[in-house]
Amino acid sequence: MKINHFLKTDIEAAKRKMESVEDLSDMLSEALQDGDFEEAISMAGSIKVLAEDLSRMANKARLYEAALKMQQRKVSVTVIGRAFH
Repeated sequence: MKINHFLKTDIEAAKRKMESVEDLSDMLSEALQDGDFEEAISMAGSIKVLAEDLSRMANKARLYEAALKMQQRKVSVTVIGRAFH
């Protein structure tokens, strides 16, 4: 994933998360080679959580871009809150 897929406010957090994923991936590979499967499971779970966070951050940027395009076409864009029951 490239940095330009994120909002400017999220770039630093995205960089840190991507670096963490890379480090954990290396450690995961080592744990698998060493046969430490419990540690590998833990690292894989951490990678999954970080990847989900990165995905949410990228989705937020895509949503923002879509809203800007709609506004350029003179489509009224408003944030609406929803109550969950």
